[in-house]
Amino acid sequence: MIDTGLRWFAATLCIAGLTHISAVLLAPSHSRDLAFTGIAFGGGEGGLARVDGSNTSADLDPAFLNAVCRFDAETGPVRLTGVMPGTYWSIAAMSDDGRILSTLSREDLRGTDLDLLVGRTATLDAARQSAGIASVDVMSLPADSGFVLVRLFAGGLDDRSLAEEAFEGLQCRPALAN
Repeated sequence: MIDTGLRWFAATLCIAGLTHISAVLLAPSHSRDLAFTGIAFGGGEGGLARVDGSNTSADLDPAFLNAVCRFDAETGPVRLTGVMPGTYWSIAAMSDDGRILSTLSREDLRGTDLDLLVGRTATLDAARQSAGIASVDVMSLPADSGFVLVRLFAGGLDDRSLAEEAFEGLQCRPALAN
C-alpha cells in the first residue's frame, strides 16, 4: 500500500513538474501577442496613441516616450510626419502578433524632419504617385496590417521636454488623406 501511494505521489510530482516547465517555456512566445492589446490605436490627436504602463503589458523603458499608430490594407499606407529632436529616437513597424517587421533610427533617415510612408510594399508606389510625393522615405513591409511604434529618448530633463514637444507635433495619418 505504501509502495502504491509513493508511486502515485511520484507520478503527480512528475506531471506537475512537466506542466510547470512547459508553461515557463511557452510563456515568452505568447506574451508578445498580448503586449499591445490594451491600446486604443489612433485614439489620440494625429492618429498616434501614447503608450505607457497604463495601456500595455509590454516592459517599456521609462527613459523613452512611446507612441503607436495603426496601419492596415483597408486604409492603405500611413504617413508619419514631424520634427524629431536631436536625441536618439527609433521607429519599429510591428505585426499584429508583436513581431518586428522593420526598424529605423535617427541615423537611418536624412535630417531631423520625419516624413515616412509605412505600408505593404505593393501599395507604397501607388500611394506615392497618387499623393504626388516623390521624395519621401519609405518603410516597406511584408504584412498587410500592424502598427508603428515610435520611441524617443527622454532620459534627462532637457531631453524629456524636447521629446514631449516632438510628440506633440507627430502626425500619423493615412497617406492618401488630405
